[in-house]
This record gives sequence, C-alpha cells and structure tokens, in this order.
Amino acid sequence: MLGSRLVERFVLWYYFSMKAYKFRLYPNAEQQELMNKHFGCVRHVFNWALDLKQTHYQETQQNLSKSELQTLLVQSKKADKPWLTEVNSQSLLSSLLHLDTAFINFFKGRAKFPKFKKKYASTHSFQCPQHVRVDFESGLLYLPKFKTGIKTKFHRHFTGEIKTVTIKRKPSGNYEVSILVDEAKESVPSAPIILEQTLGIDLGLTHFLIDSDGHKIDNPRVLKPAAHQLAVAQKILSRKVKGSKNRHKQRLTVARIHEHVANSRLDFLHKVSAQLVYKNHA
Repeated sequence: MLGSRLVERFVLWYYFSMKAYKFRLYPNAEQQELMNKHFGCVRHVFNWALDLKQTHYQETQQNLSKSELQTLLVQSKKADKPWLTEVNSQSLLSSLLHLDTAFINFFKGRAKFPKFKKKYASTHSFQCPQHVRVDFESGLLYLPKFKTGIKTKFHRHFTGEIKTVTIKRKPSGNYEVSILVDEAKESVPSAPIILEQTLGIDLGLTHFLIDSDGHKIDNPRVLKPAAHQLAVAQKILSRKVKGSKNRHKQRLTVARIHEHVANSRLDFLHKVSAQLVYKNHA
C-alpha cells in the first residue's frame, strides 16, 4: 500500500512538473533539407520495424522486443543502410519507442493496430531527446547533426531541464518545435470550492458561452470570413494536374488558409479562458 502511494505521488509530481512550450521555427534551405532527411529516415525506421515485427510474428509466433529491434537497427545501419548515419541516431531510436508505445496501446484497447507511415502525409515530425540547447538572446535552437542554430521565435522563456524536443512540419509547410521541460515544480493542491467565487459556464449554439452571471460571449465564427477565399482556393486546386508543382503550390495555399482559421480559433479560446480566469480570480 505504501509503495503504491509513493508511485502515485511520483506520477503526480512528474505530471505537474512537466510543461510543453511550442515555438515557430525559421530554418534556412540547408536546415530544411536536413530536417527532411530526418523525417524520411524516422518514417523508414518505423515502417521497417513494423514490417519486421509482423513478419517475425507470422513466422515464429514470437514478438520482437524494442531492444531486439535496436540491435537489428544498428546492424542494418552498418550493413545496408549507411545513409541512416546522416541523421541523429536518437531520433531513430525514438521512432522505435513510438512503435513500441503504439503496440502497447493496441493491446490495451486504447488504439487501433499500428499503420505504416505515408511518405506524402500532411504532417511530419521527429524527436531529439538529448543534446539540445536553446539560446534565448540570439533566438537560436541547437540540435544534434545541425551545424548551426535554427532561427526560432521564442515568444516566452522557460527554465528547467529539457526532456524531449519534437520538430514538426505542418501541412502549410511551416515548421514548429515543441519543447518538453521539467520545471521541477511541486503539484498545486486543489483549492476548496467557494460558491461566491464559482462561475458556471454553459456552451451553446447561438452564443459561444453564457456564464451564471448572465454574461454572453458571441461565437466568433472564424471560418465565415475565410469561407469564400477557401472555396476559391480549393476550386483552383481541383483543376491542377496531380503530381505537378503547381498543384503542390496550390495545396500549400489551401493549407495556409486552414492554418490561419485554426490559429484564429485557438487565439479566441485562449483569450476567453484568460478573461474568465482573471475576472473570477480571488
């Protein structure tokens, strides 16, 4: 009983001490090329390991563990995949970890059976769990295998130990980084509920929300202003020849419109939530 309580307290401490920060990246042409190599190699290792696990199980009815896959990966890099050495090895190992997590979630009923990653997927990402450094004054992010720092828009600073860094290329072609930081903070105890300081919120259709004080916040309908522009862009996209450069450019145009709408909606939610917290803070 005591051991389970200690574990529970550790999990709560770990959860509350971790915080993720997301920033926009502005890599140059050389850095974009190396990022694309990471995306491709991480995807290849994931698909290679998934195929290997399926084939091995069909032939022997036995499972390949993560450590066995790591050993096979090292052997494969030396034998027939030397081009994998051009990217960060920790990113490749993270890909195997993601596959192992996917299988755990599948067997526990939390997710479907893992699928092969597509080359032309809308979003690509890779992780760097070690040897990452940030320079807030210069606005640079330093990653393994990258000779120079990557220009980053640090809109806020953080302190603590960097645990993992995830680089992502969005459908619009923009790059962003998500940095998970261990800030070593104690979990905040839950405050008692005081009726005079409690606010009820009802989400609706005619209005975005109505609180218990009678205040109403209108639905921003952020898609409506961009609906015509999006319809025109999608119509132009449908006329482009599949596989052509013009179609790729137009696809990015459509993706940027969707991203702008999504960012506007997220900005509205942040502003409303901040307004409610500041207004009702004791």
